[in-house]
Amino acid sequence: MKQLKIAIFCSGGFSTSLIGSKMQKVYDAEGADVKVDAYDFGMVDEVGDDVDVILLAPQIGWAYDQTKEAHPDTKVILLTMQQFGSMDGQVLVDVLKEKGIG
Repeated sequence: MKQLKIAIFCSGGFSTSLIGSKMQKVYDAEGADVKVDAYDFGMVDEVGDDVDVILLAPQIGWAYDQTKEAHPDTKVILLTMQQFGSMDGQVLVDVLKEKGIG
């Protein structure tokens, strides 16, 4: 099975870097072949077609529809304020698993 690639986007890329590294630690501990990267939302069109999952932070929820439209072959998930605000990698990994990802 090929590596699962997840990209997390927010308006600045700072909070997503932290939560992305926490998610990566959870996947690494599970022995899962998953790569989690964090980006500024300005990069979504550059990397969106090269990943399997796009996670959008709640502060850029306005971009959900346009992101889904621009990247129809990529799973796009808008995180809730509770999920994102938890800053807990396990919470987000569980969210993805509930959606059949990972």
